[in-house]
Amino acid sequence: MDSLEKLKEFKVLYVEDDDITREMASRMISKYFKNIVIAADGREGLEKFSSEAPDIVITDLSMPEMSGFEMISHIRKLNQNVPIIVTTAYRNETECLEDVNAVVFKPVNKKLLLQAISNLYD
Repeated sequence: MDSLEKLKEFKVLYVEDDDITREMASRMISKYFKNIVIAADGREGLEKFSSEAPDIVITDLSMPEMSGFEMISHIRKLNQNVPIIVTTAYRNETECLEDVNAVVFKPVNKKLLLQAISNLYD
């Protein structure tokens, strides 16, 4: 977990439309990262990406207003290098993903999410 120690200062954008999932996962993430920016849908996530310049993006795919797919596409036009981790309950959604670094299936398992984050910088 040395990689996670190095990441404590990183800013994480977490985008999730489900209130309960967002609350639980953001609490879990906040134990490892000091600076977490939360968004409830893709549109808000894109706005916060532009204003906050996060080091890592963790996002759901199926959301109102703007889907995670659309948000990722817009983010990649702005920044090709920021790591993006997708969280989804639907395995078939991930078949067409190209511009992401990792996928973690819901319900989000703390160990798997932290491993995906850690793997970004190993």
